[in-house]
Amino acid sequence: MNQLKPGKILVLGFSGGPDSAAALHALHAAGWPLLAAHLDHGLRPESAQDAEAAAGVAAGYGVGFESQRVDVAALAIANGQTVEEAARAARYSFLFEMAHTHGAQAMVTAHTADDQAETIMMHLLRGAGPQGLHGMPELWLPNPWSDNVALVRPLLKASRQQVLAYCEAHGLAVVHDPSNEDPAYFRNKVRHELLPLMEQYAAGVKGRLVQTGELLAAEEAVLQGVVEAAWRRSLAAAGAGYVGLQRSVLLVEPLALQRRVLQRAARTLRPGGELSFALVEQARVALQSEGGPYDWFEELVLLVEGERLWLAERGTQLPAAWPQAPESALPIETPVVVQLGPEWQLSLRPAQAAATPTDVYEAWLDAERIGEMTLRRPRPGDRIALAQGTQKLSDVFINAKVPQRARAAWPLLCKGDEVVWAAGLRLAHGYAAQARQPAVHVQVVRTA
Repeated sequence: MNQLKPGKILVLGFSGGPDSAAALHALHAAGWPLLAAHLDHGLRPESAQDAEAAAGVAAGYGVGFESQRVDVAALAIANGQTVEEAARAARYSFLFEMAHTHGAQAMVTAHTADDQAETIMMHLLRGAGPQGLHGMPELWLPNPWSDNVALVRPLLKASRQQVLAYCEAHGLAVVHDPSNEDPAYFRNKVRHELLPLMEQYAAGVKGRLVQTGELLAAEEAVLQGVVEAAWRRSLAAAGAGYVGLQRSVLLVEPLALQRRVLQRAARTLRPGGELSFALVEQARVALQSEGGPYDWFEELVLLVEGERLWLAERGTQLPAAWPQAPESALPIETPVVVQLGPEWQLSLRPAQAAATPTDVYEAWLDAERIGEMTLRRPRPGDRIALAQGTQKLSDVFINAKVPQRARAAWPLLCKGDEVVWAAGLRLAHGYAAQARQPAVHVQVVRTA
């Protein structure tokens, strides 16, 4: 709490249970301006009464109160999640919405050291690396839900027994949620069955789990700078519903950083999503060869096109990662520079003599033969001249593994109806400039 500004409002996730009741009392006593926010998950018949009780407690303190009811069971079915996953996603979404609406500097939850031990054990059982095994941070900013509203857990070093003792000492009225005892929920099984059993084999196991989390959290803080640098190197594009990563850059990163960058990309699109080891590996395998779109998780897909690995919401219109010709045919005179979409340019310049191309996006054309040219998109039936005969342009695309959605606007330099140069793919036979012959240097370059 020392990193927060006194006098600026906090939003507290307030269920009315012992943990949040203790947090509300302590924060109010310390003079923090508060808004209590309650999400009714709609999972129990009496949940509406719990919301009313929570509102009454907040009113007793004279603090603001916001409540919302969500059909979590329906959300779980719609999103292919467990009820616990859907409840967590809905809860954090609502709480951060309230924090942004009310201009709060932080969203506060009342997680305790017991919750931390349970979380670490749950992550271990599901499969997690150091990033998952360090548990929940006390202060998280930026976080998956906000770049400017911190997530704060001030009770994270207090045990559940200490919280219950605090509530009793101050005579706090609390709501006891029977779903916290229901063994159908994974956390409850860990809390009421697994950890008590482990305690029989190693007394104080919860404390050691928390200690392990603290050790890994300190190491994670050091790693974050390395991960952030790898993320900046690998990120090619990001927008509403998509992230594009540079394959050649990411593939040379160490394996651990490849995984971290892919996790970072997933969290960008699905802040509350749980990314398993298998899902990370699916993305890492997809990274290595072109193909897709492949179903991934929570309505996201993976798509590899040329240099890009796209992680995107299904149906999102992705930006073109290749040169694209204007919609209308464009007469071309030398010299000229033409924009081919937001990231590419075509240039034609006179040259005294031809040289050897440095890549496929460069050619030297016979200046005397080309005459007037046109820049256009492909048309049905287009062919390109070979040393013997011609080849369908569609076959050129297939052989070069040009992505399907790139073909319709691929830039072509043409003389009349004859294709002279399919940018980056093929130069028509008979149009290459000879040594010491006047030439036109044509090149497509990436500008971003």
